[in-house]
Amino acid sequence: MIFRYIFIYLHVFLLIPVSVFCANTASAPSKELDNLLTAIENRYQKASFTADFVQESTLKAMDMTDAAQGYAKFKWPGMMHWTYEKPENQLIITNGDDLWIYRPSDHQVMVGKSPDYFGKGKGGSFLTDIGLLRSSFDISLATDSHAPKTNDSSQVILLIPHKKHPDFEKLYLVVNPKTGDIIELITLNAYEDRTRIQFKNVKFNQTITDESFTFSIPDGTDVVQLEQ
Repeated sequence: MIFRYIFIYLHVFLLIPVSVFCANTASAPSKELDNLLTAIENRYQKASFTADFVQESTLKAMDMTDAAQGYAKFKWPGMMHWTYEKPENQLIITNGDDLWIYRPSDHQVMVGKSPDYFGKGKGGSFLTDIGLLRSSFDISLATDSHAPKTNDSSQVILLIPHKKHPDFEKLYLVVNPKTGDIIELITLNAYEDRTRIQFKNVKFNQTITDESFTFSIPDGTDVVQLEQ
């Protein structure tokens, strides 16, 4: 079941083509919120960085929770490499054009085109193009009951995509307001199923080659085409 949640995170997380985003017609953000968004933009704009992550995915109706962990690499524009180490090995890699999802234990790789699944801003790729936040979401400081609890050193913002989707309603970002670091991502759907990803040991200004975001399919591996 953990594979299902991993794929749901990447496939559902911002599952709206950027072409349907309309201009942000919400009122101007408060000074506090604007300062927070500016800190995030300054931190991530055209950045290359690495991070360890811990993921927790919960199906509320079934009262079931899966956990996973690993590390990730990000590079502007649109390149991501997620390595899941526990509870089983899995790679999710995109160079901004092609997408590979590889499960060594199954000797299977799923391949497709990244824009079909991520586009601009999908699947966490907004981390490689942070300017998408203001143009793609209605943004506010989170005060609702679903917002994660934080300490005095962090703040939470709520992002609601302009185009509603049944599998994804809200995105929460837990942010260090002093540095602009995104500490956690939390997604919530209409059924209150939740996916939470915590980032640790984040390192910016890393030299990451483009080759890190391509995948050579091992001999004997079954290739499955992802449906568009």
